[in-house]
Amino acid sequence: MANLKHAARRIMEEVYGEGRVEVLDELCHPDYVSHDPLSGDADLEGVKAYVRLMRACFPDLETRILGLYAEGDTVVTWWRMEGHLARRLLGMEPLGQHVTLEGITLSQFEDGKLAEDSSQWDTLGYLRQLGLLQPLASQLGELEGRDTVDTSRE
Repeated sequence: MANLKHAARRIMEEVYGEGRVEVLDELCHPDYVSHDPLSGDADLEGVKAYVRLMRACFPDLETRILGLYAEGDTVVTWWRMEGHLARRLLGMEPLGQHVTLEGITLSQFEDGKLAEDSSQWDTLGYLRQLGLLQPLASQLGELEGRDTVDTSRE
């Protein structure tokens, strides 16, 4: 289990944190597949492309592991990433937006190699931080013919 946790740590720190996508060749099963709420399903080459894009858009990307848990061939990584948008992404121009992502990744290993992972993270919050979406509360007044919504409690 310690080796599996070490592999999961390397993916977060070396691959995402440093952009060293070649580490995936060492750690992943040949039939590796990843599931992500924003990028969808991807094979090894697709994940490498996604990491390259993230590192290009957020060159100051910092990763932090908040928790790392293992049982059998499964590792759960609770993580946080932060950075400033430095390149156009999803149609949004870089305005120095600071973005913080937090989520979990469930990693399934076979014969000591990462075979499949599934990440869940605050994708909606990410899109809000980029400026692509506004909180629903900011639009409720429009529905009722008002300019603003009073969100204070009585």
